[in-house]
Amino acid sequence: MNESYRTDMIAESLKLLKMPRKIPEKSLILAALMAANTLVSAHAAGIAASPRAATKTTRTVKLKKIDKKYQKLLVGEKNIASAMSVISHAQIKAASSAASIYSLLKLTPSVNEYQQNIGPSMPTLTVRGVRMSQLAQTLDGIPMTSLLSGGEGALNSYGIGSLVSTGQVSGIHVYPGVAPPDRSGFATIGGTINYQTKQPTDKRYADLFTRIGSFSTNVYGIQVNSGIIPHSGGLKLLARYSQTETAGYIQHTPARYADFLFSAVKPYDDGLSKVFATLLYNRGNGYESDYGGYPVALQQKYGLYYNVPLSQTSTRQFNHYLTAIVGDSSYINRHVIVSARVFYIHKSSKFEAQTNPGVIGFNYPYQNNYYTPIVYDGYLGGPGAAHHDFSYNPVQTFGSYISGEAAGINYTNSDTIGFVPKVSFFLPHNDISLGGLIAEETSHSSQYVYGTLNMPQINGYNAYEYGLRGHRVVYSGYLQDKINLLNDTLHIEPGVTLTGVSSSNYIPQNVYATPDHAYTLGNYDKTILPYLGVSYDATKNVIAYASYGKGARFAPVGDYTLGGTGSTTTAPGPETVNAYEAGLRYISKRLYVNFDGFLQDERGAFSFVTLPAENLSLYTNVGKLQYKGLEASGKYLLTRHLILAGNLSYTQANYQNSYFAADTASSVQYGYTLAGDPLVDVPNWLGNLSLTYERGNFTGQLLGSYTGTMIGTNAPPLPPAVSAASGIPDLAGWTTPDSAVRFGNYFLMNLSAAYKIPIHEDHLKWLKVTLNVDNLLNRHYYVHYDQIYKLLLAKPAPGASPFYVAYPGMPRFIELGLEGRFT
Repeated sequence: MNESYRTDMIAESLKLLKMPRKIPEKSLILAALMAANTLVSAHAAGIAASPRAATKTTRTVKLKKIDKKYQKLLVGEKNIASAMSVISHAQIKAASSAASIYSLLKLTPSVNEYQQNIGPSMPTLTVRGVRMSQLAQTLDGIPMTSLLSGGEGALNSYGIGSLVSTGQVSGIHVYPGVAPPDRSGFATIGGTINYQTKQPTDKRYADLFTRIGSFSTNVYGIQVNSGIIPHSGGLKLLARYSQTETAGYIQHTPARYADFLFSAVKPYDDGLSKVFATLLYNRGNGYESDYGGYPVALQQKYGLYYNVPLSQTSTRQFNHYLTAIVGDSSYINRHVIVSARVFYIHKSSKFEAQTNPGVIGFNYPYQNNYYTPIVYDGYLGGPGAAHHDFSYNPVQTFGSYISGEAAGINYTNSDTIGFVPKVSFFLPHNDISLGGLIAEETSHSSQYVYGTLNMPQINGYNAYEYGLRGHRVVYSGYLQDKINLLNDTLHIEPGVTLTGVSSSNYIPQNVYATPDHAYTLGNYDKTILPYLGVSYDATKNVIAYASYGKGARFAPVGDYTLGGTGSTTTAPGPETVNAYEAGLRYISKRLYVNFDGFLQDERGAFSFVTLPAENLSLYTNVGKLQYKGLEASGKYLLTRHLILAGNLSYTQANYQNSYFAADTASSVQYGYTLAGDPLVDVPNWLGNLSLTYERGNFTGQLLGSYTGTMIGTNAPPLPPAVSAASGIPDLAGWTTPDSAVRFGNYFLMNLSAAYKIPIHEDHLKWLKVTLNVDNLLNRHYYVHYDQIYKLLLAKPAPGASPFYVAYPGMPRFIELGLEGRFT
């Protein structure tokens, strides 16, 4: 990790996030570093000589000398009091198109991730055992996860495609546990992932690229960089578009993605300040699997990647993501830098599921399509229907309930606007950051039921739900200091975050009530989250560090729901974590090594269940979990051309009490967890080892990754019927983590290579040929494994026996690419 760590940390420092103490007037120097290249380029472009231009040139030369001196410090944030990992732009570029912004995270310690297809398709992610819905994610400093529900999981919406793609990202920083307040993001109890988008550079170029890979996968696109536009005061623009299509390695799961990026940077104040804007528009549509995976018995009979034809049953998503960011970073004086971002995020999702009852009916031996309304929601229309605002009669229209409720369509969209200000003060022995987040998100959703996907969509007729509106306003501020003592060897980072949220959920139809009525539930909640980090430069190369931080995640707005038995009138309070970590870090010119241990205690974890057929809705804060482990990572420059890097982590994640929970990382299953149960989909051991060779125009890498054993769930004999007040609802078909259901323990190897061919003719500067082979040894393995009941009306079908379902991992994927640069 040494070189990428060094490069990215220097970049962080150049952005004035952190300032080393050993450079005089550091804030002025570092704030002006970006101006150096701008001024040099402008001068070289033939700007007329003048006294002002001469002054700029003198300043440029001086700043470049200081920059060179600064680079000799090696790492701008080597004494950060957190176990941070960096994924560099080179690592992102080396990945195949089968990767996503989430699968890339497996390059860092303690991260497990799996998905259902090529690219960003239904990702499931854990960091130190903490699941995606509990993690914070930021994009260029703004929250990219939902303010209403936290990180998006792979369930029902926004699971195909992503807000940002691998081709739009220049780097990723991963902060497990609780990060310092100025980089922790919003609402996390287990980690923060910071993505940085690509920015325009000083030199003009245009890239054309294409890739062809296994499973009918093909990619094509263009990237255009304007360089510094003459006579514009340093304005630079970048535009990128790409499209990916794949048939998928699992039968009948085709997908298509499209990504667009536009970025602009305009310096001013002699290059000491800048304004910038970023626009991203991404699309994703594709088919997915149902309810936790494919029946293992069918995989054994027809092949590991078997899936029933789409004419029998299908689940599909159509998703759109739009993100706009406008910001400013202003140099006030050598002690003060002010920055601010305004952002807007729009997401829309269409989720559709259908089953052909003529082929897959009640007598089909396995779970057909969990999302087909009849399976879970029960008899919605017709005689004796429980739904009080549903006049559609499936029996009268299609002859039976199973035929008349064989298809469902969900629509979801959300809009988020926000403001992220920050002021940095650089004093002789303190670096103080004061910042915040003011943001609002509103979502709308509706669900329609019919016998086919070609359905009317009429509120009051076949709308199971319509007009649902979730709303949340966030007011958050933080104060953070970095105090440097003992001749800049002892660094103390105290901080605190204060957050308040105003939430509401409007539901036009209460399906539990007689008579039906609309209602709105809401509240105001707040948290105070302290942080303290300490690092000590024991020697020039050895840094010891330790930190404590408290994190909190607010209840999803969907939890603000009235029910029948076990009704709730207010949502649970925030679930929280107290996170501790300590470590040692060694950094030299050729070697980087980090070793740390962590302990994270989660309290008040959400326990929730909604069962329309049981007339039940229950939401509480009762869960207790603990995550603890060890992590090691390193990078060694064997020679000028050969680099060895790797990491190894051990995680033990367990429930500390017994309660009703979402027991899978994807939240697709609910069950009763017992004290001492390990968490599902969390391997004890994870590791990576890579060997990279770089010489001249050739770069090659061999990467091996190990995923240790993990557990799935078991469907035990049904519990006796008890009242919801006892904490164990009468839930038929419940599951529980089970150490006897073990899978994983697989080792994969990936190969990547690139050769750049110089051309220098007709504006074509070079051609680059790339080769990627993922799962080089073509290992067959499972990434997820569970036992379930076939459900019918939210209960096991009569006479049903539990059976196993699983997701297979991707087989060998071979991809060839060609890229050309024009200048």
